[in-house]
Amino acid sequence: MSEDNRDNEEEINKEEAVDTEETLQDEAEDTALVESDDSDEIDEFEEDESDEIEEVEEVVVPEVGACLVLGQGDDSMVLANRGADDPGDNTLCEPQFITRYGDYFFVSDRGNHRVLIWEQCPEENGEPSGLVLGQEDFADCLENRGMSTTLDEMTSGLGDEDLDGFTISKAEEDTLSQPSGITVIDGKLYVVDSGNHRALRYAGLPTEDGEVPALVLGQDNLDANDANRDDLCGSGSLFFPMGICSGDDQHVFIADKDNHRVLIWNKIPFGNGWNADLCLGQGGMDDREPNRGEFDNVGADTLSFPTGVFYHAETDKVFVVDQGNHRVLIWNKLPNEFGRAADVVIGQKDFHGREPNSGMGRNRCSDAGLYFPTDVVFGRAGLFISDTENHRVLYWKEVPTENGQPADLVLGQKWFTDNKVNRGGTANGSTFNDPFGLFLEEDPDEDWDDAELELEEGEEEPKPKFKLYVADRGNSRIAIWDELPPPPQTEEDEESDEHEMLLDDPNALIGEDTDEDYWGDEEEEEGESEEGPPKEIPSV
Repeated sequence: MSEDNRDNEEEINKEEAVDTEETLQDEAEDTALVESDDSDEIDEFEEDESDEIEEVEEVVVPEVGACLVLGQGDDSMVLANRGADDPGDNTLCEPQFITRYGDYFFVSDRGNHRVLIWEQCPEENGEPSGLVLGQEDFADCLENRGMSTTLDEMTSGLGDEDLDGFTISKAEEDTLSQPSGITVIDGKLYVVDSGNHRALRYAGLPTEDGEVPALVLGQDNLDANDANRDDLCGSGSLFFPMGICSGDDQHVFIADKDNHRVLIWNKIPFGNGWNADLCLGQGGMDDREPNRGEFDNVGADTLSFPTGVFYHAETDKVFVVDQGNHRVLIWNKLPNEFGRAADVVIGQKDFHGREPNSGMGRNRCSDAGLYFPTDVVFGRAGLFISDTENHRVLYWKEVPTENGQPADLVLGQKWFTDNKVNRGGTANGSTFNDPFGLFLEEDPDEDWDDAELELEEGEEEPKPKFKLYVADRGNSRIAIWDELPPPPQTEEDEESDEHEMLLDDPNALIGEDTDEDYWGDEEEEEGESEEGPPKEIPSV
């Protein structure tokens, strides 16, 4: 081939190559334009869809829980004394009971062996207290302020050489050991000093740190702290008492836990060691065996480690938390004789049951069972029981009239069948860990009555106005609730709600049913094929 022909062929190949390259570039540009348009549409669709999803997630109904906590900075903190080695004026360690009187607010701080007093009822989380009893200042936390004695000094010459050198805590007039029940009766503060087996009464409402009480029940004097006054159980002795109440500023009730009874004073005591007038749970003042000596033979007139008592003067009803038998007993009228039998039992199917959770076992709770309950309160808002080992508080709108009557609501858990500490996760305002003492505060000026209230169609029933104070012992805090949670749903309720949502789909076309989405359960006409739509409702 000549050089001219070779040059011409090379020029033709170059021109064809250029044309081909330009064609490919044009096609690539067209494709890019199309893809860019499609991607813009997809991006816009994804943005719209994500916006809709975000809008749905934002509409979340807040869960009902505590409106205020004391002892912690917020409702997620749970460490005793906020994690510090020493307590302060705004910390708690295993608080047990609470009460309020006027503007005063009181907490028995068991782990720090003291009682904290707020002279103005707290309004903010973690608000500090103003006074302390049982200790010289807010930084002290030793049992009986560190005072102790040895058993060889107490038992010298009695032949108990094996106990020589064994040290025990020694009480004094201004010390405390594991304080529990607390209340104000006739303007005077009463504190149950459980570890010293006594109840203390102050001259009024304390005004100084470490103030000395004026009277003692369960002991002869303010320096003694033997159980049952040297093991002599009687009408004036106590053995690790817990709850205390009055209800009418005349009677005094004390749950004498380890004597398995509730002592009742018909009049305010006038001196140290004043004898009680009668008791519940035992046939006489000298008896102290659980369930009257037959541990498994439970009845309507027996008790085993009672921890809480409440007297409602308006209805004359008495409520006793029978912790060892996992139940709460109700007397419809104030008893006037020893060992009188109760009228109603809650937490068990009958008066003879004593197993946890109404016989279902420790891990299977329900709306009718209790597992080591601790305290009880009642008012116009309803009945509340701290179900301690199920880590919840149960609520009845009315006083139960039948044995084993189930609760209406649960506080601290989502379902009646849940019982994990802090719901098995991190603590918040809606959870409990070992809830203990309760105090119910109601507005005395509130005069509406559910029975007389007539609601118009579509109008919601008004909610009771109250504040429920809960000693959330395991979380070392006081949780204050001012609202009841909604009724817990069951799995059947959730399924019915799902079906209802499918049936009432607002986007469904009226009058047009297709075989594809027809799932009704109407009977097939004759001649139709058996093959057809599914029998079950499809998932959403």
